Amino acid sequence: MWERQVGARVYQLRREQKLTRAEFGELIGKSEQYVGKIERGAVIIPGDVVNKLCDKIGVSADFIIRGAVDPLDTAASLKGLSHDQIQVTLDIAAGVIKFLNTTSGNNALLKEAFRRSTSV
Repeated sequence: MWERQVGARVYQLRREQKLTRAEFGELIGKSEQYVGKIERGAVIIPGDVVNKLCDKIGVSADFIIRGAVDPLDTAASLKGLSHDQIQVTLDIAAGVIKFLNTTSGNNALLKEAFRRSTSV
């Protein structure tokens, strides 16, 4: 079942790049037919193809496999903010990450909530 979800994300990425299946296949070193199989969920996408997608399209493997948005890829959510607002947002995020990395296991629920919020 997850193959279809991965395929749907690959399809979405290809469409966003305004590429045909043939062009997309050339980009990742696969045939047009193989790209179609990936998009339909008919094949399990191999790791080397995931890596090529990440390199060529600029997305995270986490997005391709799980649909998780890379928390470092915040361009869309920060659009329209001033430079100072963006800096404050990044400073807050860095503080939260530092806190989560230095606290004991007593904050497991907080860590899980943060993990879930960053993998929407």
